[in-house]
Amino acid sequence: MDDNFIDKLLIQSINHMATDVWEWPPKWDDDRKLKFLKSCIEYAEKHEFYEQCAIIKDVEKTINK
Repeated sequence: MDDNFIDKLLIQSINHMATDVWEWPPKWDDDRKLKFLKSCIEYAEKHEFYEQCAIIKDVEKTINK
């Protein structure tokens, strides 16, 4: 079975969020960040990427909302 490029991209991007070198785009406010994370976690849960769900939840905790 071929790997899905979108799945690989999402997993790598979320895994990068767990590093110290990762940053949000400068113009994104908290609402946009939370909306993005909500979309990511919905996709990750649907595809059973549970390690990435944990990373997303950790990132959500860092947003001052």
